[in-house]
Amino acid sequence: MLTPTIPGYKIQCVGDDIAWMRFDKETGELRAINPEAGFFGVAPGTNMKTNPNAVLTCLKNSIFTNVGETADGGFYWEGLEEETPAGTEITSWTGEKYKLGEDKSKKSSHPNARFCCPARQCPIIHDKWEDPAGVPISAIIFGGRRPEGVPLVIEAFNWAHGVFLAA
Repeated sequence: MLTPTIPGYKIQCVGDDIAWMRFDKETGELRAINPEAGFFGVAPGTNMKTNPNAVLTCLKNSIFTNVGETADGGFYWEGLEEETPAGTEITSWTGEKYKLGEDKSKKSSHPNARFCCPARQCPIIHDKWEDPAGVPISAIIFGGRRPEGVPLVIEAFNWAHGVFLAA
């Protein structure tokens, strides 16, 4: 769900989690399909700075679990402070009401609160993500929340080495 920062580069995704990949028997090209119909992400910490495409994807037709709710029926979790005005009334996942910004000890959401949304709503979903032949793959980016011990970016020597690094 990346956004390129270098002019001229384009990123499209097949999915945010799982991709079934195979080499095309005729062309040898690596292709992938997403066996899922949507995205299922951890809500707290997801915002327009950390993952704007995830936020844009879940603005409608989405299911939220264990997140806070704003007085006007919107969703809220820790990390959305910049997108949500101070003083907004929040009902936490436990049913407790409070005003955003008044008591920093109040938490709106469970640490493992989630959102589930249709992949077709993702601004960078590949236009052929549902094609049974799959989407041609030119790069695989593995990500996670490992703050120590692993460099943020590692370039593999080839496809096999890339799978080895990510396994």
